[in-house]
Amino acid sequence: MDAPFMIKLAGKKKGNRKLWQVWTLYITTAFLWGALMVISIPASAQLTQKGPFEITPLTDSVFLFTSYGEFNGRFYPANGLFALTPKGAIIIDGPWDPKDRLPLLDSIWQQHHAKVIFCLATHFHEDRSGALKAYGAIGIPTFSTKMTDSLCRLHHEPRAVHLMVPDTTFHFGDFTLQTYYPGPGHAPDNIVVWLPDSKILYGGCFLKSVKDDNLGNLSDANVAVWGQNAGKLKTRFKHPSYIIVGHGYWRSLKAIDHTIELVRQYNSRQKSRQAH
Repeated sequence: MDAPFMIKLAGKKKGNRKLWQVWTLYITTAFLWGALMVISIPASAQLTQKGPFEITPLTDSVFLFTSYGEFNGRFYPANGLFALTPKGAIIIDGPWDPKDRLPLLDSIWQQHHAKVIFCLATHFHEDRSGALKAYGAIGIPTFSTKMTDSLCRLHHEPRAVHLMVPDTTFHFGDFTLQTYYPGPGHAPDNIVVWLPDSKILYGGCFLKSVKDDNLGNLSDANVAVWGQNAGKLKTRFKHPSYIIVGHGYWRSLKAIDHTIELVRQYNSRQKSRQAH
């Protein structure tokens, strides 16, 4: 059966309202575009079933996509970015669902006539590194830090072709992408991405959604230092236009503060348990 593929096309302002055109495109197994139809299904996460793959424009050249993956029997949304540069399109954390990876490339080509020239994984977990093998196999240059590569090898996750130091600046014509390693948090190797022209901070799984009431998967976390490391982002990246979290709701500029507070609450509970 053809898979639904939702795209939120650039909104147009009418008065004080922004009107979003939401389309569903049906993609055949050959990833050809089929019937185009308007729908009104809300984009909220449905944790008991997999939601549609979504693309939402943040600026004229930067887009957020959401793909769903399964963890412990439930489905969760995972956010990633792609951007259009003078040299081609770049992807930050490819789609979690393998079925969304090639359709994303097809969408970028169909909508923007751009080929993907770069894919970066921000840490070693499958929801970030999973697309590296598929994209590398078709010739897209894939990147991760050396620490991420070591952890991918250890945990049998897909690995990037190109390795980089954690704090790196990439230039794609006049488009700049900066990576920064704040220290351990959700994972020992988690990096964040800053797009200085649009002032978009992509925190990935290092930052929690303001709608999260817990820190989520802590299997590789260092909660003791996570909060202080998250605080580094507030002084380093001033006045972001967006703060993109790894999972769930991303339309808030308080994700850093909320992450710090969740860490504080977790550590407080741990100390209380130890005291008793």
